[in-house]
Amino acid sequence: MQELLSGQEAPRQQNHLVIIDEINRGNISKVLGELITLLEPDKRLGAENELVVSLPYSTDSFGVPSNLYVIGTMNTADRSIAFMDVALRRRFEFREMMPDLAVVRQHVGQNGVIQGVDVAGLLEAINGRIEFLYDRDHQIGHSYFMNVMSLADLREVFRTRAIPLLQEYFYSDWAKLCIVLGCPYDPDTGKPTTGNGHPLIQAVMMNAAMLPGHDHDDLEDRLSYRINPAFLGAQEDGLRLFFEAIVSPGAPSQTNAREDQE
Repeated sequence: MQELLSGQEAPRQQNHLVIIDEINRGNISKVLGELITLLEPDKRLGAENELVVSLPYSTDSFGVPSNLYVIGTMNTADRSIAFMDVALRRRFEFREMMPDLAVVRQHVGQNGVIQGVDVAGLLEAINGRIEFLYDRDHQIGHSYFMNVMSLADLREVFRTRAIPLLQEYFYSDWAKLCIVLGCPYDPDTGKPTTGNGHPLIQAVMMNAAMLPGHDHDDLEDRLSYRINPAFLGAQEDGLRLFFEAIVSPGAPSQTNAREDQE
């Protein structure tokens, strides 16, 4: 790449690569200018419709060689960023990169399993629920788990990355977050609606009567959520049950089953 920028002619058989991370964060049409047209395969140097322009300051002739490749990355889940305009979009090939469980199985633990916990299966279960409750673009990427070497590492991923990310996704709607993590609660009673005995999230009912100086008839009791202290303080050999409960939280509780029948 340095040879191209310096004007030196590079060997034709040598390929050069430019990677633009988060390509949709800037106004690419203005940043690239006429280079957008020069990037087209048939406008490259030596191509059928070769196109050469004069640089505005040096007036030197400039064209894009056929051995220069441009790769741009973008996160489709980031709705705060404008979509790429059509003029730029039609000059790129788009390849979707979804969470890859095969990568987790190849690089994490033994075939994706650490101390009896199937990390790949855990990611698959969580992403399936996220896709159902939100959309497929907000699934958690496999890169979050690539440096996990132990269950203690996995707990840190959930505590510092996965759970905060889910809070942002669901705008602190803890009820949906608890569904994703396999520990839903009844909003009216505060009781678990499954047989999950090792929830990552703990819910406690807050009584409106505890508020002084208010007409309690106008206020409703509500749930307060927090990461389960038992999960945060568990020894490493006790973490397996918490992670297994995410995938298999248990059957609906008998109390809720009777209520459904009524």
